[in-house]
Amino acid sequence: MKRFNYQFVLSTIGLLLIIEAVFMLLSALVGEYYNETAVKSIYFSAVICFCTGALITFMVRKRRRTTGNLTKREVFLTVSLSWLVMALFGTLPYLFSGAIPSFTNAFFENMCGFTTTGSSTLVNIEAFPKSLHFWRSFTQWIGGIGIIIFVLSFMPIFGGISSQFYEAEATGIAEDQFRPRIREITKQMSLTYLGLTILGFFFLWAGPMDAFDAACHTLTAISTGGFSTKQASIAFFNSPYTEYVITLLMFLGGTNFLLISTLVTRFKPTIFKDEEFKWYFLIIILFTVGITIALLATGRMNDIEQTFRTVFFQVVAAVTTTGFATADFQLWGSAYWLLFLVMILFCGSEGSTSGGMKISRLIALSKNALLVFKRQVHPNALYVVKINKKVITGETLSRLFAFVFLYVSITVISAVILGLNGMNFEESIGVSLSSISNYGFGLGSYGPSGTFESATPFMKYYLSFLMLVGRLEIFTVLSLFVPGFWKR
Repeated sequence: MKRFNYQFVLSTIGLLLIIEAVFMLLSALVGEYYNETAVKSIYFSAVICFCTGALITFMVRKRRRTTGNLTKREVFLTVSLSWLVMALFGTLPYLFSGAIPSFTNAFFENMCGFTTTGSSTLVNIEAFPKSLHFWRSFTQWIGGIGIIIFVLSFMPIFGGISSQFYEAEATGIAEDQFRPRIREITKQMSLTYLGLTILGFFFLWAGPMDAFDAACHTLTAISTGGFSTKQASIAFFNSPYTEYVITLLMFLGGTNFLLISTLVTRFKPTIFKDEEFKWYFLIIILFTVGITIALLATGRMNDIEQTFRTVFFQVVAAVTTTGFATADFQLWGSAYWLLFLVMILFCGSEGSTSGGMKISRLIALSKNALLVFKRQVHPNALYVVKINKKVITGETLSRLFAFVFLYVSITVISAVILGLNGMNFEESIGVSLSSISNYGFGLGSYGPSGTFESATPFMKYYLSFLMLVGRLEIFTVLSLFVPGFWKR
């Protein structure tokens, strides 16, 4: 029987803390540029991160930490703890600077950052130090591509089990054909992510945003996170140009980065033949056109271009689970917020930064449902589910059904828990689905115009857990709570 390799778990976490310290120093440079007092807190936080990570790595350096004897127990625990520890240590700049004096609020804010959830407890964002704004935005950028995927891209420490780490953190239906070249895939995704970030910055900077706002909003748009440097979010800038650019960035963030990379580097238009991308594009167009027509027909909005732009922005933000807003869709009526709940349920592509169940699963479920009807008529015929002409195996379908069952069950149970803790029916449903989908906006007082500052400490910790479960696609985290999972 294989012994539990805790040395590898600890050494990986130690390495990630060292990397987090380096990331913090980037925010400190922003503080130095603007001559902020908060920069001292960031330096102190970075030192603590680095020393803790170095100490952990030093303690296990001579012990067995090879990857040859790892099982999924170590993989799932490493990934889950990595996200939790990064979020915990990421609170230090907020706490030491006094910008967010409450540990509960700081932890909630940081978990919203790393899981790319647009929720926030801040009620006066403009008063926040710029260096901490950058750290807040940068946590979403790190979480967008994935902490482990970033390490897989440039630091081959996982050896032959890289595919298990990729599947434990990546989104969507796992692709078996990726396994032989997993490091190449992750590097390709990371470079595409970085390239889009750089391009996005220059495009936003060309508009009314200054360099700082352009940098922060690019980081949170391409990561489909949604943190803004303004309390009114993107509406503050009152710029059609800015709204269209950010809409494009969110759209690209919700697209499979491998398809974008193939188009840009190899000039292969594979993306336009991909079934998931076609569904993704079609869903956005249908919801945008439908809601635009409805708002104009009912007289809720009058200007055609402004209505289209507002709806287009909000639909893309919902489908990609980005917590940006230019309008409060709740004011349009109950039918509209129900549509937005549907959009954040099945949204974004696999291999992207968006949350939700992913459109690939919606396609597989839809095709399987059609096959059920065909089997009723031709019970002896052999039918299989295919996406992009590739057969989806029975094992993958079984896992998919389990995922959807757990996703819906956790959402409903969470809504009940939140309801018992003071939220009304609309708020509990909206917040639970929003949190597990990593969207950010709920309903009622937790909608686009509100914040989570008034939520109880229990709610904030529970929602933080729910965000992490959703970001790591349920199985990675929940497996740790199954007793049989830990048996040798």
